Amino acid sequence: MPKIGDSATYNTEEVMKEYDVDMRKHKTTNVQCSNIESMDLILCATNSHKRILIQMYPNIADKIFTMKEYVQNDPNDLDIKDPWGYDVSVYRYCAGQIDKCIELLIEKIQMSNKEE
Repeated sequence: MPKIGDSATYNTEEVMKEYDVDMRKHKTTNVQCSNIESMDLILCATNSHKRILIQMYPNIADKIFTMKEYVQNDPNDLDIKDPWGYDVSVYRYCAGQIDKCIELLIEKIQMSNKEE
């Protein structure tokens, strides 16, 4: 598993190039070293990540969601698989899921801005 300060994996770099994202300077961080408590929204890849964050920061539990939970209405499909340790095809699949969530998130934000 990655440690604080690790670079992106080779597979991550390769797949993200397909999205025109340069990951060469990316370094892993620890949520405890962030300003998470001042954030408006925290989106996790998995329900397990969400539960851990809620345990660590119960005072902001209402701001913590999985990406899929926040943008779609399927309680049976909340996780984006962690591709770490798998081949590049799994990274590509996961990146596609994240990309779809981001598109839906943008739509959701645009809709809420129109309603205001």
